[in-house]
Amino acid sequence: MVTFWGNYEGISQRFATPEAKAANDKGRKFFAYMHRKDLHDDAEWMAKQVYLNVGNFLLGVAALGLDAVPIEGFDAAILDAEFGLKEKGYTSLVVVPVGHHSVEDFNATLPKSRLPQNTTLTEV
Repeated sequence: MVTFWGNYEGISQRFATPEAKAANDKGRKFFAYMHRKDLHDDAEWMAKQVYLNVGNFLLGVAALGLDAVPIEGFDAAILDAEFGLKEKGYTSLVVVPVGHHSVEDFNATLPKSRLPQNTTLTEV
């Protein structure tokens, strides 16, 4: 099931030993099978994994000096059809355009408003 990496990890020498590679694969399969077979929430779990990765992606592209914005308000069925995602066993969850803002973008240089930290975070 969890074979999307192919031999990439082997080529990049991600694991020091075959035992470490097998243990990592066992851990991946444990979580994937738990959500698929026991909890029956694999689609929801995978969507959460995508959002965790989108957060890291946004930080990464910002570090490269690029602008990016996640977009959820799109017609997934149209996008999936356009790229033949269903036939490949995929579905779209989020779109993230990446690039440089226009020098004429007045909004890019405006101060951003943020809620006070004490209204958005709770220390436990």
